[in-house]
Amino acid sequence: MQPSPTDPPYRNPTRWRMLALVTAVYTCFGITVSTIAPVVGPIIDDLHMTNWQMGLVLGVWQLVFIGTAPPLGALVDRIGERLAIAVGLAVILASLALRGLAVNFPTLLLAVAIFGVGGPIISVGVPKVVALWFDRRERGPAAGTYVIGRDVGVAVVLATAASFVVGLTGSWRGMSLVYGVFVFVVLVAWLAFAKNAPPGAQAQRAEPQSAEECEASDDAGGSLALLRLRNVQLVLLLGFATFFLNHGLVNWLPSLLEESGRSLESAGRWVALGLGVSMIGHILVPTIARHGYRAWALGIMLAVGSATSVGLLFTTGAAQVAMLLVGTLARMPTMQVLTLVLMETKGIGARRIGAAAGLFFAASEIGGFSGPLIMGVLRDLTGDLFLGVIVLSVTTAVLTLFTPLLKER
Repeated sequence: MQPSPTDPPYRNPTRWRMLALVTAVYTCFGITVSTIAPVVGPIIDDLHMTNWQMGLVLGVWQLVFIGTAPPLGALVDRIGERLAIAVGLAVILASLALRGLAVNFPTLLLAVAIFGVGGPIISVGVPKVVALWFDRRERGPAAGTYVIGRDVGVAVVLATAASFVVGLTGSWRGMSLVYGVFVFVVLVAWLAFAKNAPPGAQAQRAEPQSAEECEASDDAGGSLALLRLRNVQLVLLLGFATFFLNHGLVNWLPSLLEESGRSLESAGRWVALGLGVSMIGHILVPTIARHGYRAWALGIMLAVGSATSVGLLFTTGAAQVAMLLVGTLARMPTMQVLTLVLMETKGIGARRIGAAAGLFFAASEIGGFSGPLIMGVLRDLTGDLFLGVIVLSVTTAVLTLFTPLLKER
């Protein structure tokens, strides 16, 4: 039986097709964002770069993200998620292609920076799709599913870039072609099969609002009034902590494992395995950390992530692998738990999740940019990544103390 157009989206079987599509879209995000990290050494040698320049390359798209996320988040709310995500996919495909054509540090920097225009559209558009098509009971597992797509993309690149792709094409530049084909196919599939939620979806997601929250909805884009909500302030702060640790560590993790005596190929495979294990957490954590318990879950996850990051420095062999697996399992699901807290804060909901998510990713990517850059600068100054990991872990541990202040209705 065909679903009625008046049915709420969360009763429409089309929602599962949309979930499959946004999972593939987020896989493209993961693929594109991770193509530099597993071949840091060959790129530095080929383009005659320094470590601080590589740190800037690894973090530049986050720097662009900071400025583009708020307006692009509001744009997603205005033009609809189907068109917006198609544009985002086209932009990240262009970024991926231009990386393979880079001839020096500035051209590689520009190619990666372009991702900072397409990435925010994907990061905002995907949770908006979930907010519109799924009710509260299904949002947690749905959010875990699409984030698994991102981690599959990252894991595939980490596992295959240095060994399979470079071996197949003879150069790190071959990643643009091999992975670009997949992104192009997903773009075509999205244009062919995706659709916007029914017109009444946002109204069906609306909830009673206080005077302050009504002001947020009437504000131009809601940004200023949204920033006055305490939960929003805390989510932005914790988003910074999450991205500071995750992006700083993940981008340099293969190099960190190399410093402990592993080969580049072995380091990439272990990091990929850690991401594979974290996929279990993406499903379990948002489901277990139910509404009302997410603040405590975030505190535990960030604390474990900080502690295991330091543990990577003082362990070797099996103990180091255990630190890597436990740390990745704890750290990686924090983003979607924070997104769920934001999504279910009064005054936001599906109607303004685009604007709110834009603010979230702008604040978070300050950490996403500064984490990899600090790691690169400190490596140039000290000769290794030891001090950089300490800075990441201690900063995150201090900001974790704010998690009990989050309020859930």
